[in-house]
Amino acid sequence: MAKNRSVFGILLVLFGIILFLPQKSYALGLQNASASATTSRPSPSSPLSSVDPLIVGSSGVTVFNNISTFLSSDSAKFFKNGNFSENVNVATTSANKLTVAFTSGTVNAQDKTSVLAVPITAMHTVAFNPQTAIPIGGKIIISYPTLAATDNNQASPSAAGYMFNALAGGDIQMKTSLGAATCSWAITGASAGGSPTATCTTSGATIPSGATVWVFLGCTAATADSLGGRCTTQKPLIINPTNHGTLGTGGTRGTATVKSVGISTQDASTNILDASTVKLGTIESIFVVAHVDPSFSFNIDGVAGGTAMTSVCTGSYASISTNASFPSTGTEVNLGTISSGGDTYAAQLLTIRSNTNAGYVITATSSGFLVNPGNGQYIVNAQGNVVGNNNPSPTTISAVTGGYGINACDASGRVSTTVWGQAAPKFANPSQQFYYTLVNYGSAPSSSGDAIYAVYGARAGGSTPPGDYWQVITYSASVIF
Repeated sequence: MAKNRSVFGILLVLFGIILFLPQKSYALGLQNASASATTSRPSPSSPLSSVDPLIVGSSGVTVFNNISTFLSSDSAKFFKNGNFSENVNVATTSANKLTVAFTSGTVNAQDKTSVLAVPITAMHTVAFNPQTAIPIGGKIIISYPTLAATDNNQASPSAAGYMFNALAGGDIQMKTSLGAATCSWAITGASAGGSPTATCTTSGATIPSGATVWVFLGCTAATADSLGGRCTTQKPLIINPTNHGTLGTGGTRGTATVKSVGISTQDASTNILDASTVKLGTIESIFVVAHVDPSFSFNIDGVAGGTAMTSVCTGSYASISTNASFPSTGTEVNLGTISSGGDTYAAQLLTIRSNTNAGYVITATSSGFLVNPGNGQYIVNAQGNVVGNNNPSPTTISAVTGGYGINACDASGRVSTTVWGQAAPKFANPSQQFYYTLVNYGSAPSSSGDAIYAVYGARAGGSTPPGDYWQVITYSASVIF
């Protein structure tokens, strides 16, 4: 019996000791924790491998092969001895990505201490669901990887981690799906050798367990509604790290460089409530290359008889119509019976299509006069005898001598109305040796093709012998690629 009382006493003492031992709590993991950035492109940064020094006015530079990828239109910066030196804009990069050309010459001299860099800034979004309610006065802590001891310039990218780049409390927004809690943000560790950290002290209300919390780093206005949380005014500041690590080591093109970001919550006494680690990665941009062959087509189509040319050319073109009895085809134009009492007209549609941006030209040559082969008589050229290309200039058909020629018109301003007229169309008949230019246009045709009308006009002279008159005319189109 005495032995039993002794055992009972020992147990009672042990139980009392356990009651007074410090109680240890274990933090839960945040649910659905994630981190993302508005761009995953790493910040290219490389020392110069060009001649030393790089003189003022240099139009480009050669960099080391440390997998940095500079892109056309990048707003790059020179850092000299770790300090900002000047801005340059990238015009092109060589195929091996080692030669970078600028849109203008450098302003300052650079040397072996200079680094060419493009700070790629992003807004970061952190989201999570706390398992433990965050009370008023509690904290949300977002911590980034420790920076290198040499990361002295917050505006210059680092290989070690993300640079906050003057991120301030007003540049961070927090929204929650439940409650009306707000944040007062403080930034610490954003310096060489530090761990950049953004800490929110909550106020106004408790953030309940299970709520969705969104934090936007690099944002000055945000909202949350049934569609979720989102930043409405971005201010991207955080500079993505470079992917090469120490010069010549680490990093591989096509493989993301992944870094850890810590997220934790605390109560008002700084006791940890929930904590998780999420991952952010940067990866090089993809060069996409494609080739487009030059394209070109030229078609000649007929025009219906009785077509009013003002309906297919500009509204200010002459009120003339094609011969109602004889529609043209793509290979034949029949003017019908012409007389000295007035002009007779026909037309064809010339359509040119091309993906050129440099323009195109349409010209015409002919077999000569509109001639009666039986007796050698001909209808005179409207402009007179041809003595050179586009010479003499097109003119109106004479009511006295008659005349024959072609005219050009369109509805898109491709045809020169100075040359070919408009309200009073001007005509010219080319020859075998010399051409006339219907269109000389310096830009790309429309996506559906440019429609140019060749208008044929003829009038007999008072003494023109009867018979059939004919001619062969050839149109040529060329584009500039």
